[in-house]
Amino acid sequence: MAKSSNQKMKVLYLWKILTEMTDDNHGMTMKEILTELNRYGITAERKSMYDDFLALNQFGISVESKRENGVRYYIGDREFELPELKLLVDAVQSSKFITRKKSEELIRKIVSLGSKYEAGQLNRQVYVANRIKTMNESIYYNVDYIHTAITANQQISFIYFDWNAKKEKQLRRDGNLYVVSPWALTWDDDNYYLVAFEAQSGGIKHFRVDKMLHITVLDDHRQGREWFSQFDMAVYSKKMFG
Repeated sequence: MAKSSNQKMKVLYLWKILTEMTDDNHGMTMKEILTELNRYGITAERKSMYDDFLALNQFGISVESKRENGVRYYIGDREFELPELKLLVDAVQSSKFITRKKSEELIRKIVSLGSKYEAGQLNRQVYVANRIKTMNESIYYNVDYIHTAITANQQISFIYFDWNAKKEKQLRRDGNLYVVSPWALTWDDDNYYLVAFEAQSGGIKHFRVDKMLHITVLDDHRQGREWFSQFDMAVYSKKMFG
């Protein structure tokens, strides 16, 4: 990108630099900030930087300063504090519902919310007994498809399977489609379950979301509203899952 184009985005690059390279315990001198801006082809004078700091603060981004071997500037009040980011990382790592690959992707995104100095504390390994990660990579999107169908009041179709002793997929109903009306998602014993009305069997059924393949949101409106008008998820979960 041409230098003149980057110059117009100086305040955005300033925000990027401070977000990635500073925190409560690590600030940057004015000289260091100007050097980093220069890496993006941006030149600046000290006087204009104070106006940029003010603009960021007025926008709601807390740029603070402290005297420590000179004046150092840093992002003070972040959207997420370090203990909160650690909690999110631990939750992702310990959940068997999320695949290992997706866990790594999510953790990279969580880590990006902190500074480069906090990244080392966030790249941690959490060991939880009997928590083997799911192998169904599509589960992350299955939940989204189901929520979309529930919101749009539409039915879904999918293929359902089990794992055999050799960790191979065995399709139920010989791979024929299930067509159901999704009404709720529930979480039990670290697994997501879809609770739905199935017209074929004429009743309420539940399906483990990580065992659902090729979910498609259909044009048909949901059925079974009368079954769910007085439905109590807590009672159902206790009955089905203990």
